[in-house]
Order: sequence, then C-alpha cells, then structure tokens
Amino acid sequence: MAPPHPSFPFRWVLPSIQIVVCLALLWPVRSYLLFAIIESIHSYSSPTVKIRAASDSKALNVIVPPITPEEQRRNDVVARLWETRKMVPLALDFPVLVAQLPYILLNPAKREWVPRGMFPDIWRALSWPFAGIFFWWLVGRGVEALAAARRSVAIPQIRWVETGFALILFGFGLVALIGILTSTPDDRRDIQFVALITGGLLWGVLATATIAARFLQWRSAKRSAAA
Repeated sequence: MAPPHPSFPFRWVLPSIQIVVCLALLWPVRSYLLFAIIESIHSYSSPTVKIRAASDSKALNVIVPPITPEEQRRNDVVARLWETRKMVPLALDFPVLVAQLPYILLNPAKREWVPRGMFPDIWRALSWPFAGIFFWWLVGRGVEALAAARRSVAIPQIRWVETGFALILFGFGLVALIGILTSTPDDRRDIQFVALITGGLLWGVLATATIAARFLQWRSAKRSAAA
C-alpha cells in the first residue's frame, strides 16, 4: 500500500457547516425558540399552572380585530418562512429520524420522544442540529476513506456498522425517490413532506460514499491477501 497522505478533514468540516447553517437559519426566530424552552421547563416545574391558565382563558371573551388582505398575505409569508426554517434540520439531519425508528415503533404512541409542553417540530429544530453532528461526522469519514481508497490507502477504516447504517440510508434514499415520482401536487405543497423527501434523497446520495469506500477497502485487502 502507498503511504498515507494527509486528506481534507471532511469529518470535521461537514458537521461544522451543518451546525452553522442550522443556527444561521434559526437565529432570527431565537426568541420564539427560547420561549418554547421556557414554557417546557415551566410545564415540568408547575404543570397545574398551565391547566389553570387554560381554564381561565376559556372565561375570557377575546375579540380579534379584522385584518386587511395585505396584512393576511404578510402573515402568510412570515408563517411560511417560519415553517421552512423549522424543516431545514429535518432535511439536513434526516439520520436522526432513522436512528429513532426503533423507539418510535416500540412506543405505544408511535411517535418520537418530545419534552413536555413542546411541539415536535420545535424540538426537532432545537435538538436535531446537535444530534446530527455525529452523522455528519460519519459521512465525513466516508468521504475521507473514499478519497484515500483511490490511492490504495485504507485510512480511516470503515467498519461494518457504518456500512450497514449507510445501506439503510441508501434504502431510504430509494424510497424517497419513489415518493417523488408518485407524489401528487398536494404532497409537494406540504413542507414536511418535501423536507422528508429532500432529506431522504440527500442522505441516500451521501451514503454512497461510505458504501463505496468500504467496498474499495475490502477489495484492496483482498488483493493484498492474494499477493
């Protein structure tokens, strides 16, 4: 084998880019996210306060003033932008959802764990960018290994566990591709559907680097053993 050469540190650069992109997109709505965290903490410390507030609100007669069509359009644009910002971590960190599937399937409620008093989409926007660092680190290893394998260097060594998870992601990528081909116009207007399909396709493509690197390392080891 040829001596190892220094390669571009994809395993550190890719996770850094991912977390910076997510934080940059969520930074304009940081006040709303902070409010969601505070509300969730309060629901653990004093759950009865929330119940009392809800019962008190029923006794109030709230009158919402009418808004103009222009204000309605502006509100729709803001809401759409907020929904898009929340869905970015869902696409960029799609493997976090895949890793949670065993828990979701075994959970009687058939859903992921979410802190009390917090919406699932808010929890994903807050937690998935940090949980996704590990998976971006893995794909960075795959890219480094693929680049090194082309020089007959098996560094870093891709393990079978990584290869197995990459194959699962590749399978989800194929499912996402089928989902695009069979989707309807109404499906394409669903932001969450688009985010899931985009994430599945993205990680289906990224997984090929790890799979190809493991195959090249296996073939190189086989040739060395035969020699």
